[in-house]
Amino acid sequence: MDLSRFSEGDYIKTFDGLFFAVKGSVHSDDLVLAILRYIPDKDGERILEGRHYIRVYDNDATTRYLRENFCDYINEVEWLGLELQSVPTANIAEIYKPADKLQEILANPCSRLERQIARFVEALSNASGIDSSSFGVSGSILIGLQTPDSDIDLNVYGESEGFRVYDALRTLREKEEWVSAYDDRSIEPVLVSRWGDTGIDLEKFRQVECDKILHGLVEGVDYFIRLLVDEEPSVSSPISTVTISAKVIDSSQGIFTPCIYRIDDVVIEGGSIYNVSELKSYRGKFTEQVHTGDRIKARGTLEQVNDSRAISYRLIMGGRGDYLLSV
Repeated sequence: MDLSRFSEGDYIKTFDGLFFAVKGSVHSDDLVLAILRYIPDKDGERILEGRHYIRVYDNDATTRYLRENFCDYINEVEWLGLELQSVPTANIAEIYKPADKLQEILANPCSRLERQIARFVEALSNASGIDSSSFGVSGSILIGLQTPDSDIDLNVYGESEGFRVYDALRTLREKEEWVSAYDDRSIEPVLVSRWGDTGIDLEKFRQVECDKILHGLVEGVDYFIRLLVDEEPSVSSPISTVTISAKVIDSSQGIFTPCIYRIDDVVIEGGSIYNVSELKSYRGKFTEQVHTGDRIKARGTLEQVNDSRAISYRLIMGGRGDYLLSV
């Protein structure tokens, strides 16, 4: 078992039978940042090797579940200054890699969903000139817990690869009817699941979500693509939850996971004075959210970041109620 490298979208099965989705690319030798996604449950409708599972998504609910039942998976993450869901490497029973699973599917697609995945990846690979080895498939199909209604979750590895696939996807949607954007009707469940906890009128998000390239429909099946880039390790510490307004000066990294938007002319509600220079999120819903030149409003956790060069401040978005909107 290779414990040397974990990437966003990898899955971990623990000896307790829990399935976790890996978050980010920065981990320690004995701890992997990951969030709980599937729990064994005798009444679950998903079945793997004779065992029933349910899918869980709400981060607050799964954190409570782990505290009550499996406290080994709530740990202090020293380099972030936070207590988070995470998997001790000693508890890992199996690692699932999206790139490996995709190659299995491309070699022998056995179901309707697998054929849709193969068609989509082959079209993107041909249009972008990026070899299929730079793609991966994550989500339920990666671990064998998919249902007939499962979505298509793809990864693309590398910055230059990500830019090329993004452009190819935009062109593909313009030319081919079988790959399409969401419309006002089909976007509704996306709006509710992504932004329903913000307390903001969902109409403010509707057109933004419809315009996004990285999610949409493939032959009527929902797809989402993460363009993954590696991170430089840093040490950070949270300060407080804040709401800010600012101007976006560089959104070029806003299509990636993690997404980053460079900002200036920052005003923090409540009068706090920090030189916040960027917005960052590991949540896919924040990709493609705003653009260079936009005046924005955002809510998240203000962090102090310490690296080898200097101390800086950023806003991390991804908690319950966090948002990012152009104003």
